[in-house]
Amino acid sequence: MQVAGMASKNHAASACPATLDESCAAAMQLQLAGRLDLAEKQYRAILEAAPSHPAANYCMGMLQVHVRRPTDALPFLLSALEADPQTPDYWLGYLEALSLSGRTAEALAALALGRRHGLAGSAVEDLAQRLESAARAAEDEDALLAALKDGEPRAALSRARSITQQHPQRGLAWKVLGALLWAEGCSDDALAAMQSSARLTPRDAEAHSNLGLTLARLNRFDEAERHLRNAIEADPGFATAHYRLGMTYFMQARLPEAEDSLRRGIALRADYATGDDALNYSNLLFILSHNAAIDADSLFAQHRRFGDFFENAACWPLHSNGRQPDRCLKVGFVSGDFREHAVAGFIEPVLHELRERADLELHAYCNCATEDHVSERIKRHVHRWHPVAALSDDALTAKILADHIDILIDLSGHTGLNRLPVFARKPAPIQASWIGYPGTTGLRAVDYFLADPHFLPPGDFDRHFTEKLVHLPVQTPFSPHASAPPVNSLPALACGRLTFGSFNRPDKINDATVGMWSHLLRALPDARMIVGAIPLEAQRTRLLDRFAACGIRRDRLVLHPPYDMETYLALYQHVDIALDTTPYNGGTTTLHALWMGVPTMTLAGPTPAARSGAAILGQLGLHAFIAKSSDEYLERGLYWAAHLQQLALLRSGLRERWVQSPGRRADVVARSFEAALRHMWKRWCANLPAASFAADGAIGVER
Repeated sequence: MQVAGMASKNHAASACPATLDESCAAAMQLQLAGRLDLAEKQYRAILEAAPSHPAANYCMGMLQVHVRRPTDALPFLLSALEADPQTPDYWLGYLEALSLSGRTAEALAALALGRRHGLAGSAVEDLAQRLESAARAAEDEDALLAALKDGEPRAALSRARSITQQHPQRGLAWKVLGALLWAEGCSDDALAAMQSSARLTPRDAEAHSNLGLTLARLNRFDEAERHLRNAIEADPGFATAHYRLGMTYFMQARLPEAEDSLRRGIALRADYATGDDALNYSNLLFILSHNAAIDADSLFAQHRRFGDFFENAACWPLHSNGRQPDRCLKVGFVSGDFREHAVAGFIEPVLHELRERADLELHAYCNCATEDHVSERIKRHVHRWHPVAALSDDALTAKILADHIDILIDLSGHTGLNRLPVFARKPAPIQASWIGYPGTTGLRAVDYFLADPHFLPPGDFDRHFTEKLVHLPVQTPFSPHASAPPVNSLPALACGRLTFGSFNRPDKINDATVGMWSHLLRALPDARMIVGAIPLEAQRTRLLDRFAACGIRRDRLVLHPPYDMETYLALYQHVDIALDTTPYNGGTTTLHALWMGVPTMTLAGPTPAARSGAAILGQLGLHAFIAKSSDEYLERGLYWAAHLQQLALLRSGLRERWVQSPGRRADVVARSFEAALRHMWKRWCANLPAASFAADGAIGVER
């Protein structure tokens, strides 16, 4: 800053016409009266006529400081100071804006220059003390950031606490403290810290984005949306805020808005990509799988774009794994759900069966930051347990290579906590996807997708997968909840009317689903419906409004919040037939319903996500509940309404039918899975490419 030189150059321009001075005085009165928009408009008009007008620049700058935009204030305050360096207020305003902008070193240098111009007084000394304190705080923040960079979260947490106690007006320390406290599971303290950060740094997009994400996780969606929009206003190019706003919409079942926000975030990162970008692209694909308007070919094309964006076959390593067809295989499972989660419920019985197989060495790569009692059980079913949530994609790739894994299994697909960018790097010679996601990874680096003939009938879905399809007799085993209540008699026999039910997560209940259910309810005017797992009153109101728009009165619907497992299962004792969602079918909820004697009516669609219901019902021979069109869906509902005795007989024997089915036989699944692994391996040893086949528990049969 060269204030002295600029002062002489602009001295002649300081004599503004009286009308401009009068206009500036009037604008100051507007500003004092709180009419900031009018004041700003008038200041801008003055500066357009006289860009160097010192008072107008100063007032315009202080107005920006007042609305917490100190960085925007700096050009105006510097112009005022350069025009008239003899006015102390101009120095103080400029120094204050520098300080509020976090430019402490520049502020100290400008203060020294001001003192050489005669700047003095108690206000100056107060400011000097604040700047010196800010300089010390900045040094502490540098140490805090260094601790984070060095991977020392405990040291960083301690430093963040200290800074917020000694310098409570430092927004950065509050921001870091909030993130660290959330990671520690201290949600209340984390939220308070993030709120302080957003208040102290209102133009910090990251601070508002972090707060918005936290509020969304706490189901405070209106507040979350407001802060995420603040983040985007502060930095329209901040892709993370767009991503988080999209997922906030998704959590409210506002799918079109969610898709739009995620696409905007992805578009901002078109020139480069990180692991976070891959996860948010996965989020987009997950949302698209819920979109009833997208056809199967378009959905597959979107998944292939993920592969085009994130994998580079030229960088795949040359694998040195020994090509002995019958040797012990190192098999790695990668999942963020090795905890109390549906995926763990499916894979744990299989791992239990495989643990003692002498020709397999099982490795679990756990991508969840916290472990629970389920994690502890799974540890006992594998030979090696690897916590990997803190590892970067490159580091995890290197680890899997160093572990010499022969076959690597993805258990997440395009769901949260996936590590698909690692699979894109091909750390194992054979890679497969299973259980976690009803669809392709889109990666050519993944060789196989494991399914069953009911889920993906042979030949019907091959073109919608980059992977080759492996058909097991049954895709996964199901372990019912130990304290599930008994199956009761059909409720409709007592009350004389059907009660439908759905306990799927709210984001599956889109307009197409509500329309399909409403069509059935209109055709059966005495029937009612129970909908569960709707956590918020606002969500319940929105759902009731959607039914009302389809002609269904509110008194025909009973809505419940989420419950503990025993209460949730007991609700099925009030349900005659469960209704599936479309196009993203239920999975675990359908299994729970069947165990409680309640069949689910499903619409089997053209995408893999629309096939889960048909797969589960097909295993039990319940083809009379599988519809191939909305008209057939209605017909099947009307049929069962007219055949309550038949429905009651089915209900009474459904649990025993489950007990006798392959879906309750973890040993059957494990045996066919092991046969599939060996067949994949033998093909690789023979330098043969991946090919679709069926595994019957003993051999792989190619097709």
